[in-house]
Amino acid sequence: MKAIVLCGGLGTRLGELTRETPKPLIHVAGKPFLEYVLDQLLTAPIDEIVLAVSFQWQKIHETIGEQWRGVKVSYSIEQHALGTGGAIKQAMSQNRIAEAIVVNGDTLLKFDADELARFSRYNQADIGIALKEMEDCARYGKVTIDPAHRVVAFEEKGRRSPGLINSGVYYVNDLVFTSVSAEVFSFENDILAQKLSNLAIYGMPTNAYFIDMGVPEDLSRAQSELAIYQGVADE
Repeated sequence: MKAIVLCGGLGTRLGELTRETPKPLIHVAGKPFLEYVLDQLLTAPIDEIVLAVSFQWQKIHETIGEQWRGVKVSYSIEQHALGTGGAIKQAMSQNRIAEAIVVNGDTLLKFDADELARFSRYNQADIGIALKEMEDCARYGKVTIDPAHRVVAFEEKGRRSPGLINSGVYYVNDLVFTSVSAEVFSFENDILAQKLSNLAIYGMPTNAYFIDMGVPEDLSRAQSELAIYQGVADE
């Protein structure tokens, strides 16, 4: 199984911290956040990781190199901003990837990527999404699934209620992009939301640990929580 990690965001919500540092390289509890993401991916049988990079991508290359714990690391370099959809499409096309686990370089979900892939294949899904159970979905928007786990609705952000959110962890089949001619587009808005009735999109609920370090308050929380996580992992 191949994995794609989206690392191209500018991280403007973190202000000065990302002026000269790509967001995934911000140190959290003693090491770049991206290292937690890569280590979590490798709890599954991943045989290649593609980093979809843009802003100061050379710094990511210098930090991670071309292999991570023995697994090949490739780079899909955006010459200009492609959006999340464009970044995934380019990474899959350039590396001839038919299916992939896709994650964000600034979020961590302690999930089983292989389980998500098996769930998606079993349901013959074009896209499988790991859905995190939350007490309040307002920041992310709520995702509704039917009894067969097929996604039937994405709600706008802002409504306070418990439920499932899109964790940003996906199984993606490259057939999703066969009818997409655009180079620059959003995976969330232009694929998930706009093609919900045309694609087989399924959601796998999980209560696994989740952190998004893309805003200052959650970056602060990540500093303390991942220090504990790392301490336990090192024992």
